[in-house]
Amino acid sequence: MSPRPPELPAISEQDLEKSMRKNVIAGCLGTVWLVAVYGLPTPLLMQAIHATGFQLGLMGAIRQAAMFMQLPSAFFVERLHRRKPFWGSVAATHRALWFVPAFLPLLWPSGEAHWAVVLIIALGLSDCLGNASQAPWLSWMADLLPASRAGRFWGSRQRLLSSVVFLAAFVYGWILDKGEHAEGGLGGFTIVFAIAATFGIGDIVVHSGVAEPAPHRSTPGQSPWKRLLAPLRRRDFRRFTLGMGAWTAALALPGYFYGTPGFFNVVYLHETFDATYSEATWLVLASALGAVIWSHTIGHGIDRFGGRTVAMFLTSVGPLFTLGWFFVSPRHISLPLIGPVPQPVLLMSVASLIIGGFYAGMQLCQYRLAQALTPNTGRTVAMAVHWSIAGTIGSIGALTGGWIKDHMPVAWTTWTVPGGAHFSYFHVLILLQIFLAWCVALPLFASVQEKQHSSEL
Repeated sequence: MSPRPPELPAISEQDLEKSMRKNVIAGCLGTVWLVAVYGLPTPLLMQAIHATGFQLGLMGAIRQAAMFMQLPSAFFVERLHRRKPFWGSVAATHRALWFVPAFLPLLWPSGEAHWAVVLIIALGLSDCLGNASQAPWLSWMADLLPASRAGRFWGSRQRLLSSVVFLAAFVYGWILDKGEHAEGGLGGFTIVFAIAATFGIGDIVVHSGVAEPAPHRSTPGQSPWKRLLAPLRRRDFRRFTLGMGAWTAALALPGYFYGTPGFFNVVYLHETFDATYSEATWLVLASALGAVIWSHTIGHGIDRFGGRTVAMFLTSVGPLFTLGWFFVSPRHISLPLIGPVPQPVLLMSVASLIIGGFYAGMQLCQYRLAQALTPNTGRTVAMAVHWSIAGTIGSIGALTGGWIKDHMPVAWTTWTVPGGAHFSYFHVLILLQIFLAWCVALPLFASVQEKQHSSEL
């Protein structure tokens, strides 16, 4: 194991507490960015500029496949004595690229036919840079946080961040509804993405104040190929990675990003049931509230019972509530003080109180298991291997979702779901999601033996 470089002394308990607080503050700023990127605004913008189902699926697939960028980043970072400067420069550029959807219609109004392609390229590059910064951040956090309290910290942090999701999603929905009536209907998107990019960069600035422990380096003399294969030789690491890949693909099919609905979820609501932007936002608000309700309990459960046990429970129960999409109806329900609201918005908002909490909880399990199943030495590369493989598998789900949307009719008039709505491509996506979750991801999680590794790769 390489000795600590002199510029990175041991971190005191007081410095650790300060760093954890800064992490949370930065996370709140980053969440404002996250809601625009992984929530409703991005798919609704793509819909507004008439992107095809394939283009929607391609954007989702690039988002997942971009996790592969963690590998070259990890190899580079492991040669450095400090991760933070590399992380900060790459992450800030990644967030700044989200000014492109904000100002593209203003700077190139005549290029409407090419907007979708430009956005896919610019935001795909942002995803690649974001994942290049993710590899050092994940190992940085794993080295910083004591394993005995990591579950509680991530759970409490996510609970607060989910409150920010709630507020940001509400504000974004209101802005988009107001902007829809402006000339061209894209003014709201300009405001939303300008706010998001600004807060996203603010996240990086505040996060730069978090203390950085000395990194643990791989054993000298190992070839890159050997370092890549080393974590995959561990049975539990391999099965956990494949299980998370299947789970990620399952969520990517209908467009969930952990607990946040997006892509085909909101497009289906908007196209089929004429839900307004604000009404579609109810699902995001309910998902965020679900994460607030459940994250603290899930975090404690991970520390008490282990990430594997909690992941199995969440994978078993969470998809049951996704079946609520089979009980949607074309009816509207009148609410006091609000008026008529599409029944699917109300039904799936209630279901999202569980879906949002349980699916977001799977990310906590992933953080914990990735920490538990990777050794200290060579952790940056090992984590990059995990997230890259899981993301690549997940990209298949997003592409499949786009292909199904383009090649299956919106509704088969002779088939209806129990709630009364026409059976559609979206219900096919939900069925595939449940199949992957229960028949692929769950058995793989069940075969993992969770234990803390500290030896070298």
